[in-house]
Amino acid sequence: MSQTKNQLLDIQRILTISQELVADRPFDEILHRIVQVAADLVNCESVGILLLDEPTNTLRFVAATLYQDRLFDFPVPIESSIAGAAITSGQLVSVPDVRIDPRYYPRIAELLNFPVHSLLAAPLKFKDRKIGVLEAENKKDGLEFDETDAQIMTALAAQVTIALENARQIERYKQLAQDEQDQRKTAEALQLASAALTRTLDYDQVIDNILERVSTVIPFDTCNVMMIEKGDIARVYRGRGYEQVGTASTLQSTTLNVSTVIGLRRMYETRQPILILDATHDSEWIYSRPEHNWIRSYIGAPIILRDTVVGFLNAMSGTPNLYNQVLAERLQAFAYHAAIALENARLYKQAQEEIAERIKIEDELLHHRHHLEELVKERTREIHRMAITDPLTGIFNRRHLISLGERAINHSKRYSHTLTAMMIDIDYFKKINDTYGHAAGDEALRKLADQIRQALRTTDILGRYGGEEFVVLMPETDLASGHKIAERLLHMVRELNIRSDKTEFGITISVGLAEQSQANAQTLDDLIDQADKALYTAKQSGRNQVVLQSGL
Repeated sequence: MSQTKNQLLDIQRILTISQELVADRPFDEILHRIVQVAADLVNCESVGILLLDEPTNTLRFVAATLYQDRLFDFPVPIESSIAGAAITSGQLVSVPDVRIDPRYYPRIAELLNFPVHSLLAAPLKFKDRKIGVLEAENKKDGLEFDETDAQIMTALAAQVTIALENARQIERYKQLAQDEQDQRKTAEALQLASAALTRTLDYDQVIDNILERVSTVIPFDTCNVMMIEKGDIARVYRGRGYEQVGTASTLQSTTLNVSTVIGLRRMYETRQPILILDATHDSEWIYSRPEHNWIRSYIGAPIILRDTVVGFLNAMSGTPNLYNQVLAERLQAFAYHAAIALENARLYKQAQEEIAERIKIEDELLHHRHHLEELVKERTREIHRMAITDPLTGIFNRRHLISLGERAINHSKRYSHTLTAMMIDIDYFKKINDTYGHAAGDEALRKLADQIRQALRTTDILGRYGGEEFVVLMPETDLASGHKIAERLLHMVRELNIRSDKTEFGITISVGLAEQSQANAQTLDDLIDQADKALYTAKQSGRNQVVLQSGL
């Protein structure tokens, strides 16, 4: 999602540049702004704009981020330079290492003592007319120019071309304005219209702005934008003025085949505007519907994007001979700007859709990740429980009992607190298994574990030590208190009934007790050993009783 957001930011910065191109600012200031933004967007050391000098067949710098006061004095030969290769081929040229490229012209870099390593050159052309080159040098951090840099340079080259073409058109109109006031107003209107196109990135609104602004440049009764769909079908996407002529209801259902309609095919193939003075006497004109028979004059201009005709800008009038070549060229200049605005809007819309889709996917992945994390946590808890629990009785197994017991005895020794151990064993357990079966023996172990658990505090530690033996560690409990607990437990077990396979029987237990400080137990093993010895004494003394550690 991060990469798509960066692309959207680049598009917005390029849009900002396109807005600045039509601003009332000095031309050299606009070009200098372009090279600064280009250097920032492609992250390189230097960017320059070179224009074609036709009399000398060389390229000359008109703007640069570095050494611009000295670069303007040096011509770059077309036949022996990478910039010349770009303008000659009309294609973007990317050179990772100019030192091994025979087309590289090193003289300027040598004179300025500016070593060049990598270079990216984008041609500047308007229709079929070569204008110059936008050149980037030395990608920062030792990297090579990549496809994203190439796309940015191509987009910026289009913006530079707009600036140069704007400048050329404005100069031309200024010259004509000396003889005809109307021409000057037209140039100003075209400039304002171009600026209006770049104020939004909403696709439909861009087209509506196109239609609205055309009326300030071209007189018409109706005007529309047709976009080429699959199968060379041109469909009217939006229109203006059709309510007044009564055909608004059929507007967007109007389609024409580009390959069979002569006028559209000629614009598509030549990439030039067409002019029809009187549709009723022109063989190229085809009325798409009978209700369009009112049309007499027509001019159309192809909308060209990346050397591909993607649609047409059309103006129609019921007045014959209304249009001329000057108006056709105005419409074409307007269509050229419209193409850039439409592409910006398309890219913005595409980026928004991609971001929305990525956010949706990321939300789904996040949801799945959270679900998996919960499953992992649950499984981890289960694995941990299984690792520390005796599967038959559900109490701690011997390993975890020892782990907790070692902490308890260390705490007892460090803070001089009491700790009593209780060793419990079922009397005559082998006889129970032999008489009632092992299932009955297992049930007896489970019932006893539950009974012991009920008799203990939450701070006491209960675990199955092995076979029918259980160990209880009672922190903060002296031998006398432990004795009372053991006697109570002994009584509770005597009242216990065990049921298994319709068999019911009772059990008794023998208990041995030892207290850590009195037994002078330094380790958990010492303490349990003392309790075990007391248990052994209880067994030898007739079972079903509690015996305290030796000497007490």
